[in-house]
Amino acid sequence: MKHGEKMSNKPSLVFTIFGSTGDLTYRKLLPALYHLKHRSHLADDFEIRCIGRRNYTQAEYLEIIEPWIRKQTRFKFDEATYHAFTKHIRYVQMEFTNMKAYGLLEDYPCGEDNLYYFAVSPEFFTVISEGLYKSGYLKNGTHRVILEKPFGDSLAHAKQVNRSLNQWFNDKHIYHIDHYLGKEMIQNILAIRFSNRLFESVWNSENIEQIQITAAETVGVETRGSYYEQAGAIKDMLQNHLLQIMSYVVMERPSSLNSLDMVDKQISVLANVSLDKLVIGQYGAKDEHRAYRDELNVDPDSKIDTYAAVRLHLVEGPLKDVPIYLRTGKRLSQRATYIKVIFKANGNDLYQCQRHEVLTIKVQPDEGISLSFNAKKPGTINTITEVKMDFCQSCILENRINTPEAYERLLDDAFNHDDGLFTPWPIVELSWHFGEAVTQKIEKENIELSIYPSYTQGPVEADQMLKEDGYYWLEEDELSY
Repeated sequence: MKHGEKMSNKPSLVFTIFGSTGDLTYRKLLPALYHLKHRSHLADDFEIRCIGRRNYTQAEYLEIIEPWIRKQTRFKFDEATYHAFTKHIRYVQMEFTNMKAYGLLEDYPCGEDNLYYFAVSPEFFTVISEGLYKSGYLKNGTHRVILEKPFGDSLAHAKQVNRSLNQWFNDKHIYHIDHYLGKEMIQNILAIRFSNRLFESVWNSENIEQIQITAAETVGVETRGSYYEQAGAIKDMLQNHLLQIMSYVVMERPSSLNSLDMVDKQISVLANVSLDKLVIGQYGAKDEHRAYRDELNVDPDSKIDTYAAVRLHLVEGPLKDVPIYLRTGKRLSQRATYIKVIFKANGNDLYQCQRHEVLTIKVQPDEGISLSFNAKKPGTINTITEVKMDFCQSCILENRINTPEAYERLLDDAFNHDDGLFTPWPIVELSWHFGEAVTQKIEKENIELSIYPSYTQGPVEADQMLKEDGYYWLEEDELSY
């Protein structure tokens, strides 16, 4: 569409992406929107406005995104569906840091309902919001915004950005997205805990010895060197995804599944977390694979962490003083996110068995749950052996086809004004308090960055941290302890 050529119809919902030529839009957002189109979840007049700095024509942009959607779709790619999907898209070339450029939006009237996705660095959140406001674009209709992590680059900056955004958007219309909360098995944590007496009755310090949460990646920073130099594993993963997962694992039973009741319990967890120990690391070279410091747009003397492991505990509640271990890292030996709840050994000597029962919740790439426990070995008198019950949710074709991916689920919720899986400001703020506590501990105790070889388990110091407590890290398929 040419500048000056106004759209004739006013769409009911307009979804505008700022940062539409970035990796997140190509890999996650547009494939998720294609999936929603495939499932008939987009109204005929639904409009996707892709704002980007690059001087693409509409045809050029559609040509660029097609291979991304072909590669990322969870359905068989359908030409007719894709053609219909492209009818929703409008590419708008715009320098969004230039206030005068927002005059271009006069050619694209807002809808009755408007949702913006800021798929850009947090330094641009205020700039874009101010531009929308000063151009008069926020006067008519409902306007909401989705913000990617990290929200700011420090606690002080996050507070400043939040205050600024509240000038232009109602607080209940600001959605902080954590895509891990859209993953099926994260949603299943509460169902497993609170719909089974077997687990709910023993979810306390009397029965649980320790909890481990792992989010490991085999990839390095790839093309995200500039971003990672500002974030690192602590801001990118630890204080966001892992802290959110932990809150689901340890929170007390909410009075309902209403988002307000859930948030209340999460806040209670995050306000009572105490940081005990910490290990940070950075991946080094191995064979033909380069070290982090040799990656594109990375300082050759960088002290940024690509690995972090911590031991925490809660200062009150049913799980008071239970050791909670979190670890995350890049360029590790496996890609897997999983939770291990290790129960205390029986403690009686009737069978002289000290093996622990272990509950494993697999989040990605496999989804499922397994429970290892003790039973008599067949053919023996009283020899105890480990047995396992295993449910692989993602192994069932019907489940794989019918389970929305995280961004697909979260965008669909946002379009329908359901903010239950988005992170409210109080939790964002508490997450930043935790992140800054980690940073302060590094500085105060002069914790050194450990260089670990690529495609290993990470720094040996992380193993030593558990060894000092008499424990060791359980890998995804390790069930006995």
